[in-house]
Amino acid sequence: MKALKNSAITVLALALVASLIVGCGGDSNADTASAGLPKTITIGAAIAKSGYLAPYDASIAAVEQLVRETNARGGIDGSKLKLVQVDNRSDPQQAPIAAQKAIEGGADVLLFSGEAFTAAAAAPVAEENDALNFTLAANEPGFGPPTTGRLSFSPYPSLLGEASADATFLHAKGFEHPFLFRDTAIIYGKADCSAFEQAWERLGGGDIAGSADFKNEDESIASQVAQLKHSDADVVMMCSYPPGGAAAVKQIRAAGIDLPIMAAGAFDGVYWLKGIPNTEDIYVALNGSSYDPPNRVAANLFERLEAKGVETDVSSVLLSAYAAGQLIVAAIRETGTLDGNALADALEGKPHRTVLGKVTYTKDDHYPSASWPIYVFANGKPKMVTKVTPHFIPEYGG
Repeated sequence: MKALKNSAITVLALALVASLIVGCGGDSNADTASAGLPKTITIGAAIAKSGYLAPYDASIAAVEQLVRETNARGGIDGSKLKLVQVDNRSDPQQAPIAAQKAIEGGADVLLFSGEAFTAAAAAPVAEENDALNFTLAANEPGFGPPTTGRLSFSPYPSLLGEASADATFLHAKGFEHPFLFRDTAIIYGKADCSAFEQAWERLGGGDIAGSADFKNEDESIASQVAQLKHSDADVVMMCSYPPGGAAAVKQIRAAGIDLPIMAAGAFDGVYWLKGIPNTEDIYVALNGSSYDPPNRVAANLFERLEAKGVETDVSSVLLSAYAAGQLIVAAIRETGTLDGNALADALEGKPHRTVLGKVTYTKDDHYPSASWPIYVFANGKPKMVTKVTPHFIPEYGG
Protein backbone atom coordinates (compact mmCIF):
# COMPACT_ATOMS: atom_id res chain seq x y z
CA MET A 1 0.00 0.00 0.00
CA LYS A 2 2.84 2.36 0.93
CA ALA A 3 4.65 1.44 -2.32
CA LEU A 4 1.49 2.15 -4.33
CA LYS A 5 1.13 5.55 -2.61
CA ASN A 6 4.75 6.45 -3.39
CA SER A 7 4.26 5.38 -7.00
CA ALA A 8 1.21 7.66 -7.33
CA ILE A 9 3.14 10.57 -5.88
CA THR A 10 5.95 9.93 -8.37
CA VAL A 11 3.54 9.92 -11.32
CA LEU A 12 1.94 13.17 -10.13
CA ALA A 13 5.35 14.78 -9.71
CA LEU A 14 6.44 13.76 -13.20
CA ALA A 15 3.20 15.10 -14.63
CA LEU A 16 3.74 18.39 -12.83
CA VAL A 17 7.30 18.69 -14.14
CA ALA A 18 6.09 17.93 -17.68
CA SER A 19 3.40 20.60 -17.44
CA LEU A 20 5.94 23.12 -16.17
CA ILE A 21 8.28 22.33 -19.09
CA VAL A 22 5.47 22.91 -21.58
CA GLY A 23 4.35 26.08 -19.80
CA CYS A 24 7.89 27.47 -19.82
CA GLY A 25 8.36 27.24 -23.57
CA GLY A 26 8.63 23.58 -24.43
CA ASP A 27 7.96 22.77 -28.09
CA SER A 28 4.27 22.17 -27.69
CA ASN A 29 3.66 23.26 -31.30
CA ALA A 30 5.75 21.55 -33.96
CA ASP A 31 5.30 24.54 -36.29
CA THR A 32 6.74 27.20 -33.97
CA ALA A 33 10.18 27.78 -32.51
CA SER A 34 8.91 30.49 -30.14
CA ALA A 35 5.66 32.38 -29.69
CA GLY A 36 4.80 34.22 -32.89
CA LEU A 37 7.69 32.97 -35.03
CA PRO A 38 7.78 29.92 -37.30
CA LYS A 39 10.61 27.41 -37.02
CA THR A 40 11.93 28.68 -40.35
CA ILE A 41 11.93 32.35 -41.35
CA THR A 42 12.22 32.73 -45.12
CA ILE A 43 13.88 35.75 -46.71
CA GLY A 44 12.83 36.01 -50.34
CA ALA A 45 15.28 37.77 -52.66
CA ALA A 46 13.64 38.93 -55.90
CA ILE A 47 16.84 40.27 -57.44
CA ALA A 48 18.91 40.36 -60.64
CA LYS A 49 20.76 37.13 -61.28
CA SER A 50 21.20 38.21 -64.91
CA GLY A 51 21.30 41.52 -66.80
CA TYR A 52 23.07 44.80 -66.07
CA LEU A 53 22.14 44.84 -62.36
CA ALA A 54 23.62 41.39 -61.70
CA PRO A 55 27.11 42.65 -60.67
CA TYR A 56 25.46 44.82 -58.00
CA ASP A 57 22.84 42.30 -56.87
CA ALA A 58 25.66 39.78 -56.44
CA SER A 59 25.83 41.50 -53.06
CA ILE A 60 23.25 38.88 -52.01
CA ALA A 61 26.38 36.91 -51.06
CA ALA A 62 26.64 39.13 -48.00
CA VAL A 63 23.10 38.19 -46.96
CA GLU A 64 23.98 34.52 -47.44
CA GLN A 65 26.90 35.11 -45.07
CA LEU A 66 24.64 36.75 -42.50
CA VAL A 67 22.17 33.83 -42.73
CA ARG A 68 24.99 31.35 -42.08
CA GLU A 69 26.26 33.35 -39.12
CA THR A 70 22.81 33.89 -37.61
CA ASN A 71 21.89 30.21 -37.89
CA ALA A 72 25.24 29.18 -36.38
CA ARG A 73 24.32 31.25 -33.33
CA GLY A 74 20.94 29.54 -33.00
CA GLY A 75 18.89 31.70 -35.31
CA ILE A 76 16.34 34.17 -33.95
CA ASP A 77 15.02 32.75 -30.70
CA GLY A 78 15.43 29.28 -32.17
CA SER A 79 13.96 30.14 -35.58
CA LYS A 80 16.40 29.44 -38.40
CA LEU A 81 16.75 31.66 -41.45
CA LYS A 82 16.31 30.45 -45.02
CA LEU A 83 17.09 32.42 -48.19
CA VAL A 84 15.28 31.83 -51.50
CA GLN A 85 16.27 33.71 -54.67
CA VAL A 86 14.28 34.54 -57.80
CA ASP A 87 15.75 36.24 -60.90
CA ASN A 88 14.09 39.49 -62.01
CA ARG A 89 16.45 39.67 -65.03
CA SER A 90 17.25 43.35 -64.29
CA ASP A 91 13.82 44.14 -65.73
CA PRO A 92 11.32 46.33 -63.82
CA GLN A 93 8.47 44.51 -65.58
CA GLN A 94 9.76 41.20 -64.24
CA ALA A 95 10.37 42.59 -60.74
CA PRO A 96 6.80 42.16 -59.39
CA ILE A 97 6.59 38.69 -60.98
CA ALA A 98 9.80 37.68 -59.22
CA ALA A 99 8.52 39.12 -55.94
CA GLN A 100 5.27 37.13 -56.25
CA LYS A 101 7.25 33.95 -56.92
CA ALA A 102 9.29 34.62 -53.79
CA ILE A 103 6.07 35.04 -51.78
CA GLU A 104 4.75 31.80 -53.23
CA GLY A 105 8.04 30.21 -52.19
CA GLY A 106 7.26 31.09 -48.58
CA ALA A 107 8.99 34.46 -48.19
CA ASP A 108 8.19 36.23 -44.90
CA VAL A 109 10.33 39.30 -45.70
CA LEU A 110 11.67 40.43 -49.07
CA LEU A 111 14.88 41.77 -50.59
CA PHE A 112 14.85 43.68 -53.89
CA SER A 113 17.41 44.88 -56.43
CA GLY A 114 19.91 47.61 -55.70
CA GLU A 115 18.28 50.07 -58.12
CA ALA A 116 15.29 52.11 -57.03
CA PHE A 117 13.06 51.88 -60.11
CA THR A 118 13.35 48.09 -60.28
CA ALA A 119 12.95 47.72 -56.52
CA ALA A 120 9.95 50.06 -56.50
CA ALA A 121 8.24 47.99 -59.20
CA ALA A 122 8.31 45.01 -56.84
CA ALA A 123 7.36 46.86 -53.65
CA PRO A 124 3.54 46.76 -54.15
CA VAL A 125 3.69 42.96 -53.95
CA ALA A 126 5.35 43.26 -50.56
CA GLU A 127 2.83 45.84 -49.36
CA GLU A 128 -0.09 43.64 -50.45
CA ASN A 129 1.37 40.77 -48.43
CA ASP A 130 2.26 42.88 -45.36
CA ALA A 131 5.92 41.99 -45.89
CA LEU A 132 8.83 44.13 -44.73
CA ASN A 133 11.10 44.74 -47.72
CA PHE A 134 14.59 46.08 -48.27
CA THR A 135 16.47 47.01 -51.40
CA LEU A 136 19.98 45.59 -51.35
CA ALA A 137 21.61 48.89 -52.19
CA ALA A 138 19.38 51.41 -53.99
CA ASN A 139 19.96 54.96 -52.81
CA GLU A 140 18.35 57.11 -55.51
CA PRO A 141 14.87 58.58 -54.83
CA GLY A 142 11.79 56.49 -55.50
CA PHE A 143 11.84 53.73 -52.88
CA GLY A 144 10.14 53.87 -49.50
CA PRO A 145 7.61 56.41 -48.28
CA PRO A 146 5.76 58.12 -49.74
CA THR A 147 6.34 56.41 -53.10
CA THR A 148 6.17 52.69 -52.36
CA GLY A 149 4.79 52.57 -48.82
CA ARG A 150 6.05 52.38 -45.26
CA LEU A 151 7.26 48.77 -45.43
CA SER A 152 10.11 49.61 -47.85
CA PHE A 153 13.59 50.46 -46.55
CA SER A 154 17.08 50.97 -47.94
CA PRO A 155 20.27 50.31 -45.96
CA TYR A 156 22.34 52.40 -48.40
CA PRO A 157 22.67 56.09 -47.48
CA SER A 158 20.81 58.50 -49.76
CA LEU A 159 22.19 59.38 -53.20
CA LEU A 160 21.14 62.96 -52.47
CA GLY A 161 23.48 63.01 -49.48
CA GLU A 162 26.20 61.32 -51.54
CA ALA A 163 25.98 64.00 -54.23
CA SER A 164 26.16 66.69 -51.56
CA ALA A 165 29.28 65.01 -50.16
CA ASP A 166 30.77 64.96 -53.68
CA ALA A 167 30.16 68.70 -54.05
CA THR A 168 31.55 69.41 -50.59
CA PHE A 169 34.72 67.45 -51.34
CA LEU A 170 35.35 69.15 -54.69
CA HIS A 171 34.63 72.59 -53.23
CA ALA A 172 37.08 71.95 -50.38
CA LYS A 173 39.76 70.96 -52.91
CA GLY A 174 39.40 74.33 -54.60
CA PHE A 175 37.62 73.39 -57.82
CA GLU A 176 35.48 76.16 -59.26
CA HIS A 177 33.89 75.06 -62.53
CA PRO A 178 32.53 71.50 -62.66
CA PHE A 179 31.17 70.06 -65.89
CA LEU A 180 28.27 67.63 -65.50
CA PHE A 181 27.81 64.44 -67.52
CA ARG A 182 24.18 63.44 -66.91
CA ASP A 183 23.12 59.89 -67.78
CA THR A 184 19.37 60.04 -68.46
CA ALA A 185 18.77 56.31 -69.00
CA ILE A 186 17.32 55.88 -65.49
CA ILE A 187 16.58 58.12 -62.53
CA TYR A 188 20.02 57.53 -60.98
CA GLY A 189 22.03 59.93 -63.16
CA LYS A 190 19.35 62.62 -63.21
CA ALA A 191 18.96 62.56 -59.41
CA ASP A 192 22.73 62.60 -58.87
CA CYS A 193 23.36 65.65 -61.05
CA SER A 194 20.32 67.50 -59.74
CA ALA A 195 21.44 67.03 -56.14
CA PHE A 196 25.03 67.97 -56.99
CA GLU A 197 23.93 71.24 -58.60
CA GLN A 198 21.81 72.16 -55.58
CA ALA A 199 24.66 71.41 -53.18
CA TRP A 200 27.19 73.28 -55.32
CA GLU A 201 24.99 76.37 -55.36
CA ARG A 202 24.46 76.09 -51.59
CA LEU A 203 28.23 75.94 -51.08
CA GLY A 204 28.71 79.13 -53.09
CA GLY A 205 30.89 77.40 -55.65
CA GLY A 206 31.78 78.92 -59.00
CA ASP A 207 29.60 78.67 -62.08
CA ILE A 208 28.81 75.25 -63.52
CA ALA A 209 31.02 75.07 -66.63
CA GLY A 210 28.39 73.17 -68.59
CA SER A 211 26.45 69.95 -68.79
CA ALA A 212 25.84 67.23 -71.35
CA ASP A 213 23.21 64.52 -71.41
CA PHE A 214 23.75 60.99 -72.69
CA LYS A 215 22.27 57.54 -72.25
CA ASN A 216 24.06 54.57 -70.78
CA GLU A 217 23.63 52.59 -73.99
CA ASP A 218 25.16 55.31 -76.24
CA GLU A 219 28.18 53.93 -78.09
CA SER A 220 29.66 57.37 -78.73
CA ILE A 221 29.48 60.62 -76.78
CA ALA A 222 31.86 62.51 -79.08
CA SER A 223 29.73 65.66 -79.19
CA GLN A 224 29.42 65.75 -75.40
CA VAL A 225 33.18 65.31 -75.02
CA ALA A 226 33.70 68.18 -77.47
CA GLN A 227 31.48 70.38 -75.27
CA LEU A 228 33.67 69.53 -72.28
CA LYS A 229 36.85 70.21 -74.24
CA HIS A 230 35.71 73.71 -75.22
CA SER A 231 34.46 74.65 -71.73
CA ASP A 232 36.40 76.24 -68.89
CA ALA A 233 35.80 73.19 -66.66
CA ASP A 234 38.39 72.25 -64.05
CA VAL A 235 36.67 69.01 -62.91
CA VAL A 236 34.08 66.54 -64.25
CA MET A 237 31.06 65.22 -62.33
CA MET A 238 30.08 61.86 -63.87
CA CYS A 239 26.43 61.18 -62.96
CA SER A 240 26.23 57.69 -64.42
CA TYR A 241 27.08 54.03 -63.86
CA PRO A 242 28.97 51.25 -65.68
CA PRO A 243 29.07 50.05 -68.35
CA GLY A 244 27.98 53.22 -70.18
CA GLY A 245 29.50 55.52 -67.59
CA ALA A 246 32.81 53.69 -67.80
CA ALA A 247 32.75 54.03 -71.60
CA ALA A 248 32.15 57.77 -71.13
CA VAL A 249 35.21 58.07 -68.88
CA LYS A 250 37.30 56.18 -71.45
CA GLN A 251 36.18 58.52 -74.24
CA ILE A 252 37.03 61.58 -72.12
CA ARG A 253 40.53 60.26 -71.47
CA ALA A 254 40.96 59.13 -75.10
CA ALA A 255 40.26 62.71 -76.16
CA GLY A 256 43.30 63.82 -74.17
CA ILE A 257 41.26 65.40 -71.38
CA ASP A 258 42.97 64.69 -68.06
CA LEU A 259 40.69 66.69 -65.76
CA PRO A 260 39.88 65.13 -62.37
CA ILE A 261 36.64 63.12 -62.44
CA MET A 262 34.20 62.71 -59.54
CA ALA A 263 32.19 59.58 -60.27
CA ALA A 264 28.91 58.42 -58.74
CA GLY A 265 28.96 55.61 -56.18
CA ALA A 266 27.96 53.06 -58.83
CA PHE A 267 31.61 53.19 -59.98
CA ASP A 268 32.51 50.73 -57.24
CA GLY A 269 35.34 48.23 -57.62
CA VAL A 270 38.02 48.13 -60.31
CA TYR A 271 36.43 45.88 -62.94
CA TRP A 272 35.33 48.90 -64.99
CA LEU A 273 38.80 50.53 -65.11
CA LYS A 274 40.15 48.29 -67.88
CA GLY A 275 41.55 50.41 -70.69
CA ILE A 276 41.46 53.68 -68.73
CA PRO A 277 44.88 55.33 -68.35
CA ASN A 278 45.63 57.71 -65.51
CA THR A 279 43.18 56.74 -62.78
CA GLU A 280 44.99 58.89 -60.19
CA ASP A 281 42.44 61.71 -60.48
CA ILE A 282 39.22 59.66 -60.45
CA TYR A 283 37.29 59.96 -57.18
CA VAL A 284 34.20 58.26 -55.78
CA ALA A 285 32.19 58.33 -52.54
CA LEU A 286 31.45 54.82 -51.22
CA ASN A 287 30.17 53.07 -48.09
CA GLY A 288 33.60 51.51 -48.08
CA SER A 289 35.91 49.40 -50.22
CA SER A 290 37.52 46.00 -49.68
CA TYR A 291 40.75 47.49 -51.06
CA ASP A 292 40.92 50.01 -48.22
CA PRO A 293 38.16 49.31 -45.63
CA PRO A 294 36.93 52.32 -43.67
CA ASN A 295 37.07 50.48 -40.33
CA ARG A 296 37.89 47.14 -38.69
CA VAL A 297 34.26 45.95 -38.70
CA ALA A 298 34.04 46.28 -42.48
CA ALA A 299 37.47 44.72 -42.91
CA ASN A 300 36.41 41.70 -40.85
CA LEU A 301 33.33 41.19 -43.00
CA PHE A 302 35.38 41.31 -46.21
CA GLU A 303 37.78 38.77 -44.73
CA ARG A 304 34.92 36.41 -43.87
CA LEU A 305 33.40 36.79 -47.33
CA GLU A 306 36.71 36.19 -49.07
CA ALA A 307 37.22 33.07 -46.95
CA LYS A 308 33.95 31.79 -48.47
CA GLY A 309 35.17 32.53 -51.99
CA VAL A 310 33.04 35.66 -52.46
CA GLU A 311 34.35 38.22 -54.97
CA THR A 312 34.63 41.48 -53.04
CA ASP A 313 35.60 43.85 -55.86
CA VAL A 314 32.20 45.60 -55.93
CA SER A 315 32.27 45.94 -52.17
CA SER A 316 30.28 49.00 -51.12
CA VAL A 317 27.08 47.14 -51.98
CA LEU A 318 28.23 44.10 -49.99
CA LEU A 319 28.33 46.26 -46.87
CA SER A 320 24.88 47.61 -47.69
CA ALA A 321 23.36 44.16 -48.27
CA TYR A 322 24.84 42.79 -45.04
CA ALA A 323 23.40 45.79 -43.18
CA ALA A 324 19.98 45.05 -44.69
CA GLY A 325 20.18 41.54 -43.25
CA GLN A 326 21.28 42.87 -39.86
CA LEU A 327 18.34 45.28 -39.75
CA ILE A 328 15.85 42.56 -40.68
CA VAL A 329 17.20 40.25 -37.98
CA ALA A 330 17.23 43.02 -35.38
CA ALA A 331 13.63 44.03 -36.09
CA ILE A 332 12.35 40.43 -35.92
CA ARG A 333 14.28 39.75 -32.73
CA GLU A 334 12.94 42.89 -31.05
CA THR A 335 9.31 42.35 -32.00
CA GLY A 336 9.01 38.55 -32.04
CA THR A 337 6.80 38.82 -35.11
CA LEU A 338 6.92 38.90 -38.89
CA ASP A 339 4.14 41.48 -39.16
CA GLY A 340 5.35 44.11 -41.61
CA ASN A 341 3.97 47.12 -39.78
CA ALA A 342 5.34 46.00 -36.43
CA LEU A 343 8.79 45.50 -38.00
CA ALA A 344 8.60 48.94 -39.64
CA ASP A 345 7.68 50.44 -36.26
CA ALA A 346 10.77 48.84 -34.73
CA LEU A 347 13.07 50.19 -37.43
CA GLU A 348 11.62 53.70 -37.18
CA GLY A 349 11.56 53.60 -33.39
CA LYS A 350 15.28 53.77 -32.63
CA PRO A 351 18.75 53.70 -34.25
CA HIS A 352 20.24 50.28 -35.03
CA ARG A 353 23.93 49.48 -35.27
CA THR A 354 25.11 47.78 -38.45
CA VAL A 355 28.30 47.15 -40.38
CA LEU A 356 27.68 50.63 -41.87
CA GLY A 357 27.51 52.16 -38.41
CA LYS A 358 24.39 53.50 -36.74
CA VAL A 359 21.35 53.53 -39.03
CA THR A 360 18.38 55.78 -38.24
CA TYR A 361 15.03 55.97 -40.04
CA THR A 362 12.04 58.27 -39.63
CA LYS A 363 8.46 57.62 -40.68
CA ASP A 364 8.98 59.91 -43.69
CA ASP A 365 12.49 58.88 -44.75
CA HIS A 366 13.66 55.28 -45.14
CA TYR A 367 17.14 56.16 -46.44
CA PRO A 368 19.80 56.62 -43.76
CA SER A 369 22.16 59.60 -43.68
CA ALA A 370 25.90 59.12 -43.32
CA SER A 371 29.42 60.46 -43.48
CA TRP A 372 30.97 59.44 -46.79
CA PRO A 373 34.43 57.92 -47.26
CA ILE A 374 35.96 59.48 -50.40
CA TYR A 375 38.22 57.23 -52.46
CA VAL A 376 40.71 57.90 -55.22
CA PHE A 377 41.75 55.19 -57.66
CA ALA A 378 45.44 55.39 -56.80
CA ASN A 379 47.49 52.82 -58.76
CA GLY A 380 44.23 51.46 -60.15
CA LYS A 381 42.72 50.61 -56.75
CA PRO A 382 40.44 52.57 -54.41
CA LYS A 383 42.31 54.32 -51.60
CA MET A 384 40.44 56.34 -49.00
CA VAL A 385 41.59 59.94 -48.80
CA THR A 386 39.07 61.52 -46.40
CA LYS A 387 35.55 61.37 -44.99
CA VAL A 388 32.95 64.01 -45.73
CA THR A 389 29.76 64.76 -43.81
CA PRO A 390 27.30 66.71 -45.97
CA HIS A 391 25.53 69.45 -44.06
CA PHE A 392 22.88 69.97 -46.70
CA ILE A 393 20.64 67.25 -48.16
CA PRO A 394 19.14 68.36 -51.50
CA GLU A 395 15.69 67.47 -52.77
CA TYR A 396 15.18 65.47 -55.91
CA GLY A 397 14.04 67.74 -58.70
CA GLY A 398 14.73 70.82 -56.62
